[in-house]
Amino acid sequence: MLSPVGSPAQVAELDTIDFGQCRDVLKFLVEPNPEQESAEFSDVYCRVFWTVDHVIEENDAVPGRPRLSYFEDERVLLVEKFSSMHEAPFNHLGSIFSRFLHGFCPSDHSMDVVVKNHWSHEVLVIGECAFAQDTDSVFRKIKYEIASHPDVLMVLLVVVDEHQPYQSPGRMSEAWQEILTGSCPSFRLPQSRQAAAQSLEKPTVFAGHTWCHLASVRFHVWVRGDESINVDVDNELLARGALFPNQDMSVVDTMIEKGMVMMRDYLATVWQKATPGIDITALRDSSVTFCPQ
Repeated sequence: MLSPVGSPAQVAELDTIDFGQCRDVLKFLVEPNPEQESAEFSDVYCRVFWTVDHVIEENDAVPGRPRLSYFEDERVLLVEKFSSMHEAPFNHLGSIFSRFLHGFCPSDHSMDVVVKNHWSHEVLVIGECAFAQDTDSVFRKIKYEIASHPDVLMVLLVVVDEHQPYQSPGRMSEAWQEILTGSCPSFRLPQSRQAAAQSLEKPTVFAGHTWCHLASVRFHVWVRGDESINVDVDNELLARGALFPNQDMSVVDTMIEKGMVMMRDYLATVWQKATPGIDITALRDSSVTFCPQ
């Protein structure tokens, strides 16, 4: 039963929220001239995380959509300021995986495929982009996700380094105003990797603000073996490659394709369990090719 507004139960619930912590997180997000683009807040309870997330959702004073990662067991909140560069590496990969998964759906079945930075429902793939924050924090997030989804089949990490540390637009600057109106630049790379590499050589400037000037883009891909993925182990289940400035993606492409084969086999098993008697031979025997272009 919902308690009426102002009731003792509701007041008691509000008393459990540390509004000082909420203020600190929000202050960091609206800092006029930030020196850091990410921050870690310790000893944060889940009610603080929920409150901050709600305020951001309902208030346009915070430009863009910051990334919040909350580790409930450790009571740690990681906050990353808005940057569409976080999403750029996965926009293209997301469309590839979506088409791939939908292409394997039998005509009389359907599957809700959600491909973002984290794939939801039955989590098949975890993806993270390290940009404007240290890789240790990103690995921490990945390990937390794997612990929550030990059967995940593939993990992708994209590490983006810049010539100069990224800084978000100053408060009330032209670029800030453009973000508030939804006019911030979209980092969509050309389909050709060669064309993409050429486009990354020059800084991206919009509304008087340098949004990125990349120094390197590196990929790490892990696939599951007999046990859960362990990102601390360097073995045959890990592939590394570079997209920029020098392209060396062959082993990465091969590992992603291996992960897609595992996804295909998983889907075949799911449909067999959901529809006893269904013939999955064609699905299991279907070829899998990763086409990044």
